[in-house]
Amino acid sequence: MDIINKLKSSEPVFSLEFFPPRRDMPLSTVYDSIDALSAYDPAFVSVTYGAGGSSRGRTVDIVSHVKQHAKTEAIAHLTCVGATPEQIDSVLGELDAGGVKNILALRGDLPDGMSRAEAYTHFAFANDLISHIKQKGGYTVAAAAYPEGHVENDTFKESLAYTRRKADAGADFFITQLCFDSEAINRFFEQLYKAGIFVPVLVGIMPVLNPDQIVKMSLLSACSIPAGLSKLICRYGKNPDDFKKAGLEYAVKQIDYLQRNSINKFHLYTMNKTEATAQIIRDSGLG
Repeated sequence: MDIINKLKSSEPVFSLEFFPPRRDMPLSTVYDSIDALSAYDPAFVSVTYGAGGSSRGRTVDIVSHVKQHAKTEAIAHLTCVGATPEQIDSVLGELDAGGVKNILALRGDLPDGMSRAEAYTHFAFANDLISHIKQKGGYTVAAAAYPEGHVENDTFKESLAYTRRKADAGADFFITQLCFDSEAINRFFEQLYKAGIFVPVLVGIMPVLNPDQIVKMSLLSACSIPAGLSKLICRYGKNPDDFKKAGLEYAVKQIDYLQRNSINKFHLYTMNKTEATAQIIRDSGLG
């Protein structure tokens, strides 16, 4: 069953996200994690794309491995940053050669030392990149969505309008930015339906393993830290083992709450952490 049919089914579905290891680390470090977690039958595995495409080659290598060896559908991230149409077409050609026809199209964050005009010369927004890829034909294209609004949008209404643009450009499904506030996720789904956006949505679930990392990522993405998570940070933040245990329980409880509210499609940001991700999958009943 292809990705879209899985996402349109009534059954719970989850996917996994990995990032390429540092250049001084062998690809086998991430291959081992992907192979181990693929045993839980994810709908697909996605692989991130470094700032300005810095890890492009490794992303292509990893998704090709997923498709050919892990026997799981693979999605490669692609960003607008500094990209020309010719460069995007070149990457698509490399992915085609590896049997990968699934893309997560993102605008991408502005890298240090690069001006906005330079970064987004050819593709100003993600919907521009989505349109370019869909015109090629034969690709399943995912896009990002933001339950609490994008950091650069002044209002949620403005952020939702950009989500609408992505859907109109041909996005086949959405993956949400990390969001620890389950009520905000519920409201987001309601707003999508009211706006007439009916493509499938996977909710991004971030394992809560390191308090400093969670605070940093929340600030970068303008996502809130709800009272329940704030209490965990205050109570267990100085004890790594206790915090990890409580953080994993937080992710499992979030998945359980959302499933009880008829939301059952999830995207797990693994952070390349095999055991922690496997525990979330098992304890939440996803696999």
